[in-house]
Amino acid sequence: MKLLLLLFNGRLTQTVGGGEKVFCEFANEFVRRGWEVDAAYDAFGDAPPVFPIDSRVRLFNLNGLKRPPLSLLTAKVLRETTRPFRRFPLFSSCPNPYEVARRRLVRPKLDALLNEFRPDVVVPFSIDDAETLFYRRPKNDFATVVTTHNEPAAVFRRASSPQALKATLERCDVVQALLPSFVPAIRAVASTEIVAIPNVVPQFAERVDVDRREREGNPRIICVARFDKQQKRQRLLIEAFAKIAARRPDWSVSFFGDPYPNVRYRDELVSLVSKLKLENRVFIRPSTPRIKEELLKSDIFAFPSAYEGFSLALTEAQSLGLPTLGFADAPSVNELIVDGENGFLAADVDDFAQKLDALIESKELRARFGVAARKSVEPYEATRVWDRWERLLVETIEKKRR
Repeated sequence: MKLLLLLFNGRLTQTVGGGEKVFCEFANEFVRRGWEVDAAYDAFGDAPPVFPIDSRVRLFNLNGLKRPPLSLLTAKVLRETTRPFRRFPLFSSCPNPYEVARRRLVRPKLDALLNEFRPDVVVPFSIDDAETLFYRRPKNDFATVVTTHNEPAAVFRRASSPQALKATLERCDVVQALLPSFVPAIRAVASTEIVAIPNVVPQFAERVDVDRREREGNPRIICVARFDKQQKRQRLLIEAFAKIAARRPDWSVSFFGDPYPNVRYRDELVSLVSKLKLENRVFIRPSTPRIKEELLKSDIFAFPSAYEGFSLALTEAQSLGLPTLGFADAPSVNELIVDGENGFLAADVDDFAQKLDALIESKELRARFGVAARKSVEPYEATRVWDRWERLLVETIEKKRR
């Protein structure tokens, strides 16, 4: 069978984000299972994807220009100029000029690819990507399963308008949600079939050594996430650590993340660390392809996100046996972390600091949470998850052919 994957966020060749990782792993897994797989994306320049891609996957950069054309730059300015007006109901159905310009840019090559490859099923990696697929396309003879890589409210905010969101979802054959708890919110918007399938979590043989601190010293807290002020909120971890740093002089915090496109926020964090005089205790580092090794050298995984879809960083830390700490009001985080069983959930920054201190205080507690964390991610083992995806795609193709 023929599978076409679409990812038009422009970042496949630039970042080590979760969505980009899943896109590449999806392509690799299905080509290993005997499917014909094409993977299409848009990126400026000719750099390859950051994550490895099986040589049997046909890759198509539907952009490939060295720099954004004037039409795209103009549309971007127009988008920012009109953004305040599009919050009002009268203007809410007006299309986002930047997204329209992007779709016009990739549409001719996408049409050519669809006509040449003739896929049985297309999997857009976001509602944006599904809108691009359907842009000025009156009908399609392929099945469509759109993925959602965040919690529903965050996904819906990216749609060009409420009307476009509903129309796009209802044109898809199936919408994938990352967690069963996300299904009702999607169902409230559209009547399309919705299926919950989580991300794959590696089942690592290695595990964090809870006795490492006593042998080697240098205990540390780690946070892995792109630098993002609204969602990832690294500042809250810095503020929480500052409250307990004086009585925990041996401990440090290391952040690993991609600053793109939030360099200014990363710089704000550096300034905050300096202001708090924690330069020798809090380290802000770039993303690394050796993140597993960094996790294994850590003792606590702290994750101050406001919301998530199904965090690969969090669940990979759990698979390695790290105790975890997040916020109780953060969708997805508050399901993957079970308070008092495999980690702690905090109500606010003060509570975050207190629970961080409790984890620092007790090696036994960290060990108990770490064992439970490894067990909690066993249902997300690769074969189980990919088998569910393959069944869904085959069933959706068969329904489409009837």
